[in-house]
Amino acid sequence: MSDAEKQAFLRRRRGRNWAVFLTLLALVALFYFIAIARMQIT
Repeated sequence: MSDAEKQAFLRRRRGRNWAVFLTLLALVALFYFIAIARMQIT
């Protein structure tokens, strides 16, 4: 693997890692707000 290919691979992997991180963060926030809403109702 050439140096340019390695850099491109690492850049794509970093982008995927950020996408997974943001998706998980959004799910955590969603579950948190659902739990808060359910506690308000009861």
